[in-house]
Amino acid sequence: MDPGRPGRAADLSRLFEAHYADVVRIAFYLTGNWAVAEELAQEAFLRLWRRWGGLRDHARAAGYLRATVVNLSRSSLRRRLVELRHQRGLAEEAREPDPIARLDIARALARLPARKRACVVLRHLADLSVEETAAVLGISTGSVKSQTHKAMRLLEAALSDHDHRLPRRTEEVREP
Repeated sequence: MDPGRPGRAADLSRLFEAHYADVVRIAFYLTGNWAVAEELAQEAFLRLWRRWGGLRDHARAAGYLRATVVNLSRSSLRRRLVELRHQRGLAEEAREPDPIARLDIARALARLPARKRACVVLRHLADLSVEETAAVLGISTGSVKSQTHKAMRLLEAALSDHDHRLPRRTEEVREP
């Protein structure tokens, strides 16, 4: 414990207990991998611990954690994409994914573009408001609304195409 920062350990301990599960869940839905999600959450808390003295408002530490885990998830996904591009052969690219596995929401989320996925995860799985989501992602509230709406339509289409119990859309619905 650093004697120059009284209360830091207790504050971080309370923050960890209150937010660790949420941070891991956000990272999981962004990356699709529990092990990676736990590592990213731990890294986010480590970065917060290192910057604790530099935070102007410790009440905003949870927001810092969310933003950090979103950025770490993006970096992790970029690394994984580069690795996959180098590992895949032409035969693997031609294979279709298992249609039953596509019903899994985590897999459907993983297929969304990064920004749309981040908006859905933060809005609907982390229960952040539009304003909080915009602040975490560094985009406007209008962009959050637009990206979330488009992502939900994509998820609906992806899931309904493989679930015969849901009605299929025969034509595109136009909105004003």
